[in-house]
Amino acid sequence: MSNPTRFTSGISTAYSGEVFYSYPYPDPFHTASLQNLGSTSYMNDFNTLIGTDYSVTGTSSTFALTSGIGGQAILTPGGTTTATSTYKNGSSFQFIAGNRFWFTTRFQASAVSGTKSFYVGLQAGSATTDGLWFAKAASSTSINLVSTVGSTATTLVTGVATAAAATNVELGLYFDGTDLQVFANGNLVARVSSPTIGTSATTLTSVVLSPVYQITPTATDTLTVDYVLAAEEISR
Repeated sequence: MSNPTRFTSGISTAYSGEVFYSYPYPDPFHTASLQNLGSTSYMNDFNTLIGTDYSVTGTSSTFALTSGIGGQAILTPGGTTTATSTYKNGSSFQFIAGNRFWFTTRFQASAVSGTKSFYVGLQAGSATTDGLWFAKAASSTSINLVSTVGSTATTLVTGVATAAAATNVELGLYFDGTDLQVFANGNLVARVSSPTIGTSATTLTSVVLSPVYQITPTATDTLTVDYVLAAEEISR
């Protein structure tokens, strides 16, 4: 590896005369003042996990840090057939036409055979009626991109990736304000052209979202999460 380029005065995105002009890092809240856009992001590499960050559904189920290089958290159902989910408290992300949106996560399921199912992505808090997530259905190893709007589920992309037991997979989305791009393990695998954003019977939900992980086990099955990131442009 070559030596890094050194910016000894820092890297700023602010214009002269702004409060962050001499701040040695990019403005954490604005894209650029002339665009009248802000930015918001959530990232967790799961080296730390505050107890109030996530809520967990499922009797006796848990979501907690586990040992692993780089930081990891594990979702453990409270019983062998207990459907379990964990979602970040405080939904703060929304698809907005014309504004960019990013999401990525890396995770693994301990087992994928039989009627086990799971999904990971973005959900309206505890409400399963609205969200956009990568889902593995029971009796399948195909991970599909599914949009749920007003309790109506639509598969946008089939075969984004193939789930394998105890094998990490990285999945991601990029919405450029018009089109949706879908990634698996760093590769662009599909595009969804000009999805509609609305309140019902549409392609992308317009509700406010937060990261979510869900598993319906058939034995002592778990989901282990390596990292998650969600970010978007917003008007400020």
